[in-house]
Amino acid sequence: MKSMTGYGVTIVKGIFGELTIEMKAVNHRFFDSYFKLPHSLLTIEDRLRQEMKKHISRGKIDVSFHFNDEADKKKVLQLDENLLDQYISAAKVIESKLKQETKVDLTRLLTDQKIVSVEEVNEEFQIDEEEILAGFNQALQSFNQMRENEGRFLLLDMRKRLDQLLQCCKEVEKLAPGLVERYRERMETRIQAFLTGELEIDEARLLTEIAIFAEKVDISEELVRLQAHISQYELYLKMAEPIGRRLDFLIQEMNREVNTIGSKAADTSVRQHVVEMKGMLEKLKEQVQNVE
Repeated sequence: MKSMTGYGVTIVKGIFGELTIEMKAVNHRFFDSYFKLPHSLLTIEDRLRQEMKKHISRGKIDVSFHFNDEADKKKVLQLDENLLDQYISAAKVIESKLKQETKVDLTRLLTDQKIVSVEEVNEEFQIDEEEILAGFNQALQSFNQMRENEGRFLLLDMRKRLDQLLQCCKEVEKLAPGLVERYRERMETRIQAFLTGELEIDEARLLTEIAIFAEKVDISEELVRLQAHISQYELYLKMAEPIGRRLDFLIQEMNREVNTIGSKAADTSVRQHVVEMKGMLEKLKEQVQNVE
């Protein structure tokens, strides 16, 4: 089992210098990727995305490629000759009017960004796609290693909560047979309190009411389905493939069964266990949101 959140980074060295490849991901219902690539690597974006899909099924993944020494850029000195000619002409005009020779300060001219400027241009060089892909796979391995590590912690926590949930379910199962008998005792006590011994209880009518109640509060089917869902959940946890969506569906089904048990069982003890089970399911739901 893998977490959807992760981080991976690697540095690739080649004729292009040093290239840093960084990956990070957060939770997302589907697969969503964004690549930030230098101009010289735009041609291999599709190959990179296809390679990533082999290892990741869902999540929002941001991938960035960065040349550490800016190898894909070249600096060029630009000289505005027209403007320089105008400066020289202006100097000559000043000399003629002042009738004295003026010296042109070359240092000032070279530092004047209007005349001399430095521009960056993309430098085209041969990219070894296989070398870049090999580096990308290293970043993927680092990324997946972190996701697997987080997945192991999630797995341990989920199994712990599943055991607690199953234990609660067993406790409710023990209480279930006594629901009808406790209801009968409460009914008889209330009837005796009203009649104060003046009238006899219609045993047949009482049994009929109890039978109707027994049918209404029967939670045996819900308990069987809940335990079946727990068993299925445990089976999914043993699978190597992505299971996040399946676990999310099972959580919904277990919540439905627990809610039905709570509404049927008019018993304080059972309802206390129902509250506990709802809390456990809420914790499981939070964890499942981070499972691939």
